[in-house]
Amino acid sequence: MPLVNEKQLIAIPQKDMEAQKEVDSWLEVFSIFIHDIESPLATLKYLVKLVDEGKLDNSRKLHRNLVRSSKIALERAESILYDIMAVARAGNAGIPVNIQNIVPNSIIQEAISLVEGSAIENNIKVTYTNNTGDIAVKADPKLLKRALDNLLYNAVRHTPSGETIAVYTEPGEKCIFIHVKDAGPGLENIEPDKLFEKYGQIDLRAQGKHRGVGLGLYFCKLAVTGMGGTILADDHPKGGAVFSLKLIKAKD
Repeated sequence: MPLVNEKQLIAIPQKDMEAQKEVDSWLEVFSIFIHDIESPLATLKYLVKLVDEGKLDNSRKLHRNLVRSSKIALERAESILYDIMAVARAGNAGIPVNIQNIVPNSIIQEAISLVEGSAIENNIKVTYTNNTGDIAVKADPKLLKRALDNLLYNAVRHTPSGETIAVYTEPGEKCIFIHVKDAGPGLENIEPDKLFEKYGQIDLRAQGKHRGVGLGLYFCKLAVTGMGGTILADDHPKGGAVFSLKLIKAKD
């Protein structure tokens, strides 16, 4: 019996290929959801660490804020799990979008609260400046919060201890921008579009560069474009990288 040539390929039936594509689609969606749980779990882990070491002191404002952040984090993790079940019950691999006219100020503040545990643990300050007041935009509240969660958690990973992450809004023509600026090394000559590709971080790591784990920024792009907006990344003139969400203003 002749040996099989190592270069010979076994043809996969078309039906099996289509089934594999469907499996891959589901795995992609669930991987994104599971990745999103990382941020709220980080806050909860830090709170548990303080409790375990006997260092939690409710008389300190910082610790009271951390407890509040942990409650929000637990609700976020629970919400993500419900989203996973909703997608599974819907019978198709996709991320539900519910666009509304919303003022993003409170969502931005909640997202900052959610990452507070990770920021405190790494001795990082997060500031927020609202330059757009009560201007409403077209967005899905859940997806917007999850996108900001990802950007803020990413900023914490790339900001050195003792530095500051700046979150600020900016009005534009028929849109507003939500900026998240870290104090890290910047994009390090990385093409911004590469950051938002599915698993694009794998190629960047091979080049000795690293701006995430591969799905967080990809999810952000899916979420923001699904809301009719745009996500941008660039080096900031004063150092660090800045990620920006461009959201369409709601009609008056």
